[in-house]
Formats: sequence, C-alpha cells, structure tokens
Amino acid sequence: MRGFPPRPRRFERGLPRLQPFTRAEKGDVSTHVIITSVWEIYESIISRLHDVVEHPGQPGFRLASGNVHEIKLSVALRPVGPSALAILVEELARLGARVVFNFDTAMGLTPSMEIGQVLLASAAVKSDGVSRNYMPVEIPAIADFNLLRHVQQTLDIHNISAQTGVVWSIDTYYINDQVLERGLRLYGRYALAADMDTAALYTVSMSRKLHSVSILVIEANAAKGIERGAFLTGFSEELRRKVIENINRLSRPILEAVALHVEKDRARVTQSML
Repeated sequence: MRGFPPRPRRFERGLPRLQPFTRAEKGDVSTHVIITSVWEIYESIISRLHDVVEHPGQPGFRLASGNVHEIKLSVALRPVGPSALAILVEELARLGARVVFNFDTAMGLTPSMEIGQVLLASAAVKSDGVSRNYMPVEIPAIADFNLLRHVQQTLDIHNISAQTGVVWSIDTYYINDQVLERGLRLYGRYALAADMDTAALYTVSMSRKLHSVSILVIEANAAKGIERGAFLTGFSEELRRKVIENINRLSRPILEAVALHVEKDRARVTQSML
C-alpha cells in the first residue's frame, strides 16, 4: 500500500541575522523603541540622545540608538502607512524590542482638536487593511493601559495637556470628501482624530505580545479644512510653527517616560529574582 507523499516542509521562520528593511541585527535595538514616520520627530528625538549610532535601512527606514540618563534607547523612522509600520514592528520584535512608543501626527475630526494638541490614543477604529489581516475586525485595537497611563503621568509632571481618546485609522493619508463624510457619520461621535497607523500598531503589538502606545500631535483638522501634510509644505508658517514647537516640547518628556519605564521594568525583573 502506497503511503502519502511526504508533507512539504513549512517555511522556516528563522531569525535572519540582518533584518531586511531596518538592516539591523541583535544588539542594535533597545527593549524600548520610539517609532515615527515624521522626519522632524526623528531628528528631535536623536538630538536629545548621547553617543548616537545610526543604522540606515532600506529607503524610508532608519534606526538610531543612544543613551539618555545612561539608559540605551532606540528610535526608528519608517515610511508613512500601516504596512510600513507592521514591517518595522515585526523586525523590532525579532530584534528584542518589547515596548513601542509611536510618536506621530494625526488629523483632528472635531473643531475642538486644535493644531498642536496632544492626543493619547486609547483605542483605534480598524479601517485599515493591516489590522484586519492580522486579527478579525471584532478584536479591538487598544493601547496598553498601563503604558498609556505612564505616559500621561509623565506629561502631567511637565504640565503638558494631553487628551485621551479613540482615533480612526484608515489606509489613506489624503482622505477624499466621500470617505471622510462616511467616516464622520460612522465614527464621528467616538473618534477625535484620524491617522493611518495606530490600529496597525495595537494589533501587531497584540499579535507579537508587545506593549505599545500611540502619542499623536494634531497637525490638521478636517472640520477646519486644514489638510494633512500642510505643515510640511510651508503652506502656513504659523501652522508649521505650532506643530514643530509641540513636537520639540514633547520630545524630552517622552524620552523621560521611556527611560523611566526601562528602569521600572528592570526593577520588576530584579524583584522577581529575589
């Protein structure tokens, strides 16, 4: 009696020494990483680190590590969009990252969301393809509550006002009127802002057992007719000034929040070994 043919070997998900997109390897990344798609944020963060070592990756990807308060931290730049975010977070997880802070921008959906305002995303509406492909749409995309609270407390110490709420994550950066009207009709009562990446961040993090939080600076407002990306074009010097000032104002407190979280993690590990 003839047996069944041998089953094909499954693709081995081995850990390549050098990651394809970040071009980084073990030891290049800290356990805690700040990620962003905004060059100005990346520059603002690395300017506050000491002994910085940069690792240019594939076009659009860039990784840097340095020290703050003698603690090693990493910051990673990525292209815009949830697919690029998923690639980055996957590679960071392979390299040993455990906690991810997304520091980026978003578009306000209500008149009350002022340019430069800080939003801590407690959850995200999953209108993007990445989060839906990682997990069923019924599984919520939510922040790590303890991490969100930790960031909020640090910002409070620095007298930085931050609103906490839901964001609407969608694949498109420039949202046309029809999609925007539909989104506002469905989610306008619940979501304070729209971005591309938060739902993907929370879903990929859940899948890879990472802790993550999304910290967003409002750089546009649908209700006021201010389109996304306007602060990058010189469309309005006042608009750009508000966004950049708040990015720079946030950078040091966020670094302090990350460094303090590293110390807390180390203390927990030490306590568990006693």
